[in-house]
Amino acid sequence: MSITHPQTYPHPDYEAAHQQTYERAPRHPITPIPLPPGVGQTDFDSAISEFISIAGEESVFVKEGLSDYIDPYDVHEHDPSQRKLPSAAVCPDSTDQLSSVLRVANKYKIPLWHFSRGKNLGYGGPAPRVNGSVALDLHKLDKIIEVNDEYHYAVVEPGVTFIQLYEYCVEHKKKVWPSTPSLGWGSVIGNTVDRGMGFGMNYTHHQCVAGIEVMLPDGDVVRTGQWGISSSPSAFLSKFTFGPSLEGLFFQSNLGVVTKMSLWLTPQPQAYMCCSFSMPLFTDLEVMVDVFGEMKRNGTVQSCVWFTSLIETLCIMGRREDYWTGEGPVPDWRLEELRQETGFGHWYARWGLYGPKRIVEAQFEEIKSVLARRAPTGTIAGNLYAHPEEDGRLDATTVPDQDGQMFVGIPSLWSLPLINWPISKGKKDGKAAHGDYAPVIPSNGKLLMEWMEVSKPICEANGVELMADFFMHERHVVLMNMFTWDQTDKTQKEKMERLYYGLYEEAKKRGYGMYRGHVNHMDLIANLNDFNNHAYNRFVEKIKVSL
Repeated sequence: MSITHPQTYPHPDYEAAHQQTYERAPRHPITPIPLPPGVGQTDFDSAISEFISIAGEESVFVKEGLSDYIDPYDVHEHDPSQRKLPSAAVCPDSTDQLSSVLRVANKYKIPLWHFSRGKNLGYGGPAPRVNGSVALDLHKLDKIIEVNDEYHYAVVEPGVTFIQLYEYCVEHKKKVWPSTPSLGWGSVIGNTVDRGMGFGMNYTHHQCVAGIEVMLPDGDVVRTGQWGISSSPSAFLSKFTFGPSLEGLFFQSNLGVVTKMSLWLTPQPQAYMCCSFSMPLFTDLEVMVDVFGEMKRNGTVQSCVWFTSLIETLCIMGRREDYWTGEGPVPDWRLEELRQETGFGHWYARWGLYGPKRIVEAQFEEIKSVLARRAPTGTIAGNLYAHPEEDGRLDATTVPDQDGQMFVGIPSLWSLPLINWPISKGKKDGKAAHGDYAPVIPSNGKLLMEWMEVSKPICEANGVELMADFFMHERHVVLMNMFTWDQTDKTQKEKMERLYYGLYEEAKKRGYGMYRGHVNHMDLIANLNDFNNHAYNRFVEKIKVSL
């Protein structure tokens, strides 16, 4: 058994960020290590021995080796009675090993908590929902099976990261732009099955899935859609299938382990335009949401529209103490001063336009015309990048950082510094952490404005600013109420817990479900499905029991 963890990223900057996040020497020792529920020490020791015989000693972790398998932002790290901890971790490197691990877990009735890269930060990371589960770490299953230039798709295993997929496409001169989220260290599959999002044309990742391969708890392997036909040339091209569609059963679920997935990518275009629109007032959000929502629904804007606030803009540039040295969050009057000093808007909408140069230019002119009529106090900007030949393809690396490399599929760690917002530069032992409350809200200006007005005082009462951004879809938005704190400060951790429950109560009143839930709150969020005595939850439980 190993109590040390090897390097998990080949990129020095990614590995350094990983180690800084997970703290190989945690302030609060990972003790006592819980046993799996209902499993005695003898059976547990036997299971560990069998895991070692399957995956090797270097791939089974216990004791101090579990430092990579806890929530790095745990608000309960100081309280062993509430902390989420695994009993052990195992890292298979093939589907044969995975099948054997499942067999042993079934033999000893050991619950498994599986993940691809464990980078679901702000929602528990790799920490298990059920204490004492064995962490099933899939990062060694990291093959890129195929990237197809003709139909623009990729087929990958769970350990493949966004940066790995991007570099493969560059190295092999593939004419595609993969979508990427704000942090490139996560798993493509892990992000997708948790309904994560990127920034480009194919930004709603789970809606770009055609076929998946799943290993069920008994080791049986299922392929979905046209991939269920061994010789189908449409395996990764069509979502259509004969019979029920199964892919959704494995999104945000533990009904099986997704071992391969196909994902549609964006064809490398001739031209890209980085676009932004800002407005000066807090209350301008209403008109912005309504105008852009209409353009999303009628197809004028086809890619992701990402809304950010002034506070988030400042977070990327510095820390709270750079702008405000008083007590508590930055007050409104100081924010207005900063807005005027910097020339920033209070709200920004950012999006990309893609395709032939003439079409991109025509789209931008139409968007400008709509905004001039409907939101005349705003400011629009667009920077065009194009290959000089009509049949040419734009090299994404020619787009500079400030014009949204994440919109052209280039992964990075650009947003990681924003969590340092509350940490004083003079506090050497501070540890930045963050969380999110992420309700799904109709794409309606009045409703979004109401949510901001309701959530702002809850945030401020708990010592943080309203740090909100959201991803606009055609008919709804996924909103991120983000909050950052110093994890070494017990009082701040307690406030973050109160903040979360305060936002939950307001969302519950309005019938707003969550797009994703922290391991500490999964049951709370799932219970929002209250129709017919929680019929949805009962149905999912029936499936789980049958598998």
